[in-house]
Amino acid sequence: MDRLRTECVLLDPLAREDFAWLFALYADAEVMRYIGRGPRTEEESRRNLDWLLAHGERLPFGYWVLREHSTGERVGGAVLMIRREGAPVELGFMLARPAWGRGLATQVARALVAHAFADLTLPELQAFTDVENGASAAVLRKAGMRDTGLHPSSPARNGSPRARQEGAPAERH
Repeated sequence: MDRLRTECVLLDPLAREDFAWLFALYADAEVMRYIGRGPRTEEESRRNLDWLLAHGERLPFGYWVLREHSTGERVGGAVLMIRREGAPVELGFMLARPAWGRGLATQVARALVAHAFADLTLPELQAFTDVENGASAAVLRKAGMRDTGLHPSSPARNGSPRARQEGAPAERH
């Protein structure tokens, strides 16, 4: 996996040294409000991070820890992953609360969309957001993804359907 960068954020491939910080991020109820089933225990986080670490070792993409350029401080995580064989690559991101509202998620999402299509030459990309999470949906639209409707077979934690966004290389839009 390559190290990526945006104007303000370094995207470093996941390393075990990042796990403790990510355990705290995954345990934050506000950060996890729209992600999966909500906050995770350390054991759940470790299983997920071990899986993501192995994913990044076998494929040229996986999980990146987000760090501010100026300080090197961790501010979140982002992922390009294949959840199950045959599924399109999925984009995801989460930021620690102090990083919210600063445009960092948009920078990261744009960088990952560009990386997916220009560098990895993926044919398509998908992302899912809770229908109540307008901020993340807006980030994905700014990154070039388009809304494709609801995905009822994969409900959000509150039982409502998740919205699906898709992206394709620019010449296919």
